[in-house]
Amino acid sequence: MSERKRMNIRVLPEVMNYIDAYRDQQRITYHGQALEKIIQDHEAWKIEDRSNRAIMDMAAEQFRQVFASELKKLQLGVNNSDRNTQILIELMNGMLMNENHLITTSNMESEPVSIAKEEVKERISHQRQKKIDWEESQKAKQTQGEV
Repeated sequence: MSERKRMNIRVLPEVMNYIDAYRDQQRITYHGQALEKIIQDHEAWKIEDRSNRAIMDMAAEQFRQVFASELKKLQLGVNNSDRNTQILIELMNGMLMNENHLITTSNMESEPVSIAKEEVKERISHQRQKKIDWEESQKAKQTQGEV
């Protein structure tokens, strides 16, 4: 058994009640022994908490790896649907603006469809460039914060 050192401390009544309840629950005779046991439990909890975090991080990484390709496929499908919706909006806008100039056929892409597709393509390209610029600015802020 290691050498014990004497210490006089003052604690809040709630803390004293907690120590007393812990002492009774664990059938410990002395307050000092109860505090030692509480501290040991706390240290064990910290180690267990770190271990649990590491396990959760590994599980999250495996989840990301397993579902990353599926999520990418889903994202591409959503992007394609969004693009088609934007083309339809452009066509409807053109039709409502001037009904005489909208040509539609089932076998051939009409000029308004080509124009609408090009407009949406430019819009998406512009949005993508804005996203890339924003990501680069965030990386720059992070590297400045680390220095």
